[in-house]
Amino acid sequence: MLDCCATIYLIRREFMNLTCLVPARNEQGFLQTVISQILSIDSIKEIIIIEGGSVDKTYEEALKICGQNPERIKVVKQIGKGKHDAVQTGAKIASNELIMIWDADGTVPLESTLKVINHSIKYQRVTIGDRLAGSREENSMRFFNLLGNWAFSILWSPILKTKPIDVLCGTKIFPAQVFNRVPKKLIRADPYGDFALLATSRLLGYTVDSIPVNYLSRRYGQTNIKRWSGGLSLLHTTFLAYFFLVLKRVKNVG
Repeated sequence: MLDCCATIYLIRREFMNLTCLVPARNEQGFLQTVISQILSIDSIKEIIIIEGGSVDKTYEEALKICGQNPERIKVVKQIGKGKHDAVQTGAKIASNELIMIWDADGTVPLESTLKVINHSIKYQRVTIGDRLAGSREENSMRFFNLLGNWAFSILWSPILKTKPIDVLCGTKIFPAQVFNRVPKKLIRADPYGDFALLATSRLLGYTVDSIPVNYLSRRYGQTNIKRWSGGLSLLHTTFLAYFFLVLKRVKNVG
């Protein structure tokens, strides 16, 4: 039987390794660059590319990249729709206890992402990138997107119990159980998964840390985000997050 110290050691060993989820839609032209960056990080032992709905040859490019390193890379064809569904699809087959999301557009540079990874592993925390606290390349974020990001950062500050931080940055790291415990209402409401995963982290009692990251302009293609309709969905998800957290407090009091 393992003693207490040995058990803690094993838990820490599990959280030293990451599975990296790469949702990829219409990212054929930049996917190779992004995967090359991910492969340079030793703590990422598994890369899962989830392709869905592309009109270019992203899926074929993903298979080609997988063939070059099949020991570390898997490719999954998404059946459902949306980034959140893609992330959940990849999380279901992840082998490690710590799962990160890495957007295939490559707008968060490697050196910034490394800071997020190192912090999450060192402190065993849910960790997200904060583009609002880092430098942003010119034209990397439209004015109304920036305004919306600040608005949501303020709305989510009481939920996360932090100062206003960038809750919509795609660079995020969570324990695997967070993906498995997202309430169905949040899955249906959140098309991107950012808010659903953060809300679930708080429901499970995790502290959420943020690390400033730089933000670059997209190098290939166009964004897959629908700014206005997506914003309304995120607002709905925010209200649901408050509902679930208030409900949890009421149950705890009772």
